[in-house]
Amino acid sequence: MKICIIEGKRPSLFPEGPEIEKTVLGPDVTIDLLGEFPHYKISSLKEYDAVIIRPGTPFGPEHINNLEKAKVIVALGVGFDHIDLEAATKKNIPVCNVPDYGTEEVADTAVAMILNLHRKISKYYFTLNEKDISWDWKILEKIKRCSETQVGIIGLGRIGTAVALRLKAFNFNISYYDPYLPRGFSKSLGIKRVEDIKELLSTSDIISIHTPLNIETSGMINDQFLNIMKDDAILVNCSRGKILSDLNILLKHLEKKSHFRVGLDVLPEEPPTTQQIFSEWKKNNHELGHRLIINPHSAFYSLSAVLEIRKFAAEIVAHIFSGKKPYNQVSLL
Repeated sequence: MKICIIEGKRPSLFPEGPEIEKTVLGPDVTIDLLGEFPHYKISSLKEYDAVIIRPGTPFGPEHINNLEKAKVIVALGVGFDHIDLEAATKKNIPVCNVPDYGTEEVADTAVAMILNLHRKISKYYFTLNEKDISWDWKILEKIKRCSETQVGIIGLGRIGTAVALRLKAFNFNISYYDPYLPRGFSKSLGIKRVEDIKELLSTSDIISIHTPLNIETSGMINDQFLNIMKDDAILVNCSRGKILSDLNILLKHLEKKSHFRVGLDVLPEEPPTTQQIFSEWKKNNHELGHRLIINPHSAFYSLSAVLEIRKFAAEIVAHIFSGKKPYNQVSLL
């Protein structure tokens, strides 16, 4: 058996090579680490019995149609929008993802961003970093207690639930919008279900996004979305970058609303190139800097999470190589 792992252009998760994968799959399986097309020939894909590919690296019909032996395509992460599911279905190749890793890390990152922006910790940093240091706590203006603050979570899956549980420990008031969850689910968590996303946006002091990227959510954070939010609200997105329609829309709202704050772990384009908001943020502009947090798609990361994602992806391949049905399947066959 022969598999390939396509990492694309992002920093490698395999600095020591595919040792974890070899442990899971055994010595008889050949594993090739590939970069980004065109650094490998698409025609070479016909050699492989399985493909593992990282999110952010497009894998379309031109790639899938060259798979002659593949029994499975595994997205090395939760997201699978980079893989053409329709093309894979036509080739009768199941597509699976790895949703059961990094939940703690992403939830912790979202909560860290929320607490930073809510307590205005970055504003302390920027103010004390100025030429004339101010030791006046009143620069922070109005900060509500957590118990007086309404958090709205969009998407109450594994990570959204983990965020809700963490925020409950801080005594935030929590509501959520997720039309795909059965009624009564919120009872087990002690939080409030909201049936209308516009109601959630207009009544929440903090919005945290935890949805997959699909037709419904692509570009969901747009002008209309942001206009409904409170002028002094906090928006945190640790889910998928393209849920945000345009980074420059955020810049417009940050400039228009002087108390609006944003935390982003993911961006529509990674890394960003010509986006004005990123250029302004890199200047450490005082008025923008303390109201904007940008991470390099790192919320998933911990040493344990990297080991898990690689091991779990390899286990899906091993499961199928042993003749069993795929699990964590996201495509329809």
